[in-house]
Parts: sequence; C-alpha cells; structure tokens
Amino acid sequence: MKIALAQLNYHIGNFESNEEKIIQAIQRAKEQQADLILFAELAVGGYPAKDLLRNAVFIERCRKSLENIATHCTDIDCIIGVPLKNPKGEGKA
Repeated sequence: MKIALAQLNYHIGNFESNEEKIIQAIQRAKEQQADLILFAELAVGGYPAKDLLRNAVFIERCRKSLENIATHCTDIDCIIGVPLKNPKGEGKA
C-alpha cells in the first residue's frame, strides 16, 4: 500500500483555496499511484478555526466543500479533516 501525506498551508475560512489545494494534492497522489492520501485535521476550513467551529454557516460551508472534494476521491482513499454537525444530539453540536 502506498500512502501519500499532504502537508499543505490551509487558510481559515478560505474554502476555495483550501479546496483547490486538496484537489490538486489528490490528483498528484493519484499520478504517483498512491492508494491513500491523508490530510490534516480541519484541512477544509483551515486551522485554527477556534470559535468558527460554533458557527453554523462555517460548518455548512465545510460540508459543501467536502462534498465537492469527495467527487475527486475516485481510485484513491482520502482521509480529510473537516468539522461536521453532530447529528446525534449527544455531546457538542
């Protein structure tokens, strides 16, 4: 199994830029025939997000970006850090 690690410079709240960087890294990993690519925690929304993690608009934008990124995760497995709303109602939202 070939694993790619994506150490990228993410920007807080710059979803377009973060998304583009992630998609480019996925493409590079595919070209190098990686089976799996790993990204940092909070890669989609940027780090450190701090209070934005309580902002519903921020969380929703992260989800939408993740859906777009997922369309590029064919023929490769991707682990991407992204905050999502907790649907269970237990613990933090």
